Amino acid sequence: MRSSVRKTLLSLTIAFGAVVAIASTPGCGMTYLLQQGYYQAELLAGRQPIEKAIEKGYFDDKQVEKLRLIPKIKDYGKSIGLAATHNYDTINPKWKRTIWNVSACDPVSFTPKTWWFPIVGRMPYLGYFEEKDARKRAKALAEDGSDVYVRTAGAYSTLGWFKDPVLLNMLNWSEHSLADTILHELAHATLWIPGSVQFNESFANFVGEEAAMRYMVATYGEDGTPVVEVRQRLEDSAKFRDMLHGVYKELDGIYSDTELDKFDKLVRKHAILASLPTRTAGLGLNRQDAYLKSIREGEWNNARLMQFRTYNRSRTWFRALLDQENGDLLAFIHRIDEITKDADDPYRALALAVGANPDDVSEN
Repeated sequence: MRSSVRKTLLSLTIAFGAVVAIASTPGCGMTYLLQQGYYQAELLAGRQPIEKAIEKGYFDDKQVEKLRLIPKIKDYGKSIGLAATHNYDTINPKWKRTIWNVSACDPVSFTPKTWWFPIVGRMPYLGYFEEKDARKRAKALAEDGSDVYVRTAGAYSTLGWFKDPVLLNMLNWSEHSLADTILHELAHATLWIPGSVQFNESFANFVGEEAAMRYMVATYGEDGTPVVEVRQRLEDSAKFRDMLHGVYKELDGIYSDTELDKFDKLVRKHAILASLPTRTAGLGLNRQDAYLKSIREGEWNNARLMQFRTYNRSRTWFRALLDQENGDLLAFIHRIDEITKDADDPYRALALAVGANPDDVSEN
């Protein structure tokens, strides 16, 4: 789909370095471009076919087991219509860097900092291969008055144009998490809308989660223990997601209140964000301790909430469109392609396609 767009992205990738976990397209300044391009080349140059790397004895038995799941997951993705790329056929067994993403947002509105690049358009975050570089950029953004969020990125993709390798950290994940990530990235390679990074991420997140659950059921059966465990995790995730959507909506109402000055908005914002542990404790989660630990790690601010929104926006609308296609994921992807092709705002197009209110803040 949209092969001309993907070919254009290839030209950009060759010139400036690949997209890092999709979110990390090249950033501002030639120094940045050259630096990230160097690290990308370092990663790609050391790739080896997975079986060859296994034969050389780089991995323990558990890692080998995970590596041999990858072709199976990719075959499943192909069977449901996702792009049949050469991604994740290789691994660089000596490349141990962590990929970092930096995002920023206005402290009293959900207006993210963006960076514009030819062809790709506006990007709401930057990617780095060195933590010190990410922290340096984050510090500069904070000094300019922005809320800032720095996070690690678990996967790497160039939208199917290069033979993207498996990253070593992926071998520590569960089978479901591995499937979710691989199918998420294959969804990107199947459909990518230029200039709409947030929509691309929320779309691929929805497809990845849906496809990964179907893969687990196909592998272990509806009542298999791994499937039951995944369902519990997804139930927790849905409850937590709904809670954060509520927080976002509350804050958006505060930021939109013209009778409040900036100081009052900040005070109310602080009180709401400080309540996150209490709100989380009241959700009745299966893995409450893990969520409470996560919610207490790092600072919660507008930039972090915007990252959450990027990956979790408009899920009800996506679900409604999938239902229109009787659960057929390939037909669903074709519909997304069709309804967004000439749309200025893909989220608005999605809402209209399912008969929803495009201005619903709980979905937008």
